[in-house]
Parts: sequence; C-alpha cells; structure tokens
Amino acid sequence: MKRILSFLILAALAAPALADDQAAINECIATWGAKSPFPKGAKPDKVIAPGVKVFGIGERQGSEEATKAPSLVLVNPAVNVAGKSTVRLANPNGWYCLQAQTTVAGKITIEAHCDAHIASARRDGTSVAAHDDTGKGTAVMGALRVQRFGCKA
Repeated sequence: MKRILSFLILAALAAPALADDQAAINECIATWGAKSPFPKGAKPDKVIAPGVKVFGIGERQGSEEATKAPSLVLVNPAVNVAGKSTVRLANPNGWYCLQAQTTVAGKITIEAHCDAHIASARRDGTSVAAHDDTGKGTAVMGALRVQRFGCKA
C-alpha cells in the first residue's frame, strides 16, 4: 500500500513538470513554424538533463549523438554561478528546444552544429550588468553566447 501511495504522490508531482515540458516543446515548434518537421504536441526524442555548475564544479551538459533523421530534443535549463559552462549540441539533424539558461557572474556557451536548429521556449531574456547574445536566458554580471561549429566554408 505504501508503495502505491508513494507512486501516486510522485506521479502527481511530476505531472505539472511534464505539462510544462510539452508547453515548451509546443512553443519551440511554433517558433520554427512551417519549416519544423514536427507537429504541435510532438514528444521529444531525447531530453537533456538540467545542468548546474557552481565555481566551475558540475557536470557538462549536452549531446554528441548524431541522427540521420530530424530529432526533437528538449534541453533543460543550465545554471551557472561564478564559472564557465558549455552546453554542446552536436547533432546536425537536431531540433533543440532550449529551456531558460541562467548565468550569474559567469559564462554559458552553447556550442551548436551549424546545421542544428535552435529555438527557445522563453521569448524574452534578461541581462543585468551582463551580455546575452541569445536574448533567451538570464545573465547577471555574466555572458550567454551561442557558437556554431561544423559550418561549410
């Protein structure tokens, strides 16, 4: 009985997060418009876990996997405090939907393949005594940048 009750409580707590994820995916699909190969309501093929770095300590976030077909990927938030964090998105067929990225007195760099598609589930960005190249995150005394790689000359 306790096991069933625990499962029901966890499911109830997880449901709003899943709904928020789907809302984020739908917003990205709408941003890509007619060129998106995914219909509204599509589920992501992959979800990249949230990343947290404080003073440079923490796990790297991203995906090196390349696919032959378009792949819808939800990139959960990266949070960086007083350090440097890199989110690497290497799939040239990736359609990456970014949740809000946040840096405080640090730098987040999003390295994305030249052919990858990126959209933000958040339409506005905030910079306070900082620089945000993306307009899609929050930077406080820090920087948020997108760098492309693998571009054909």
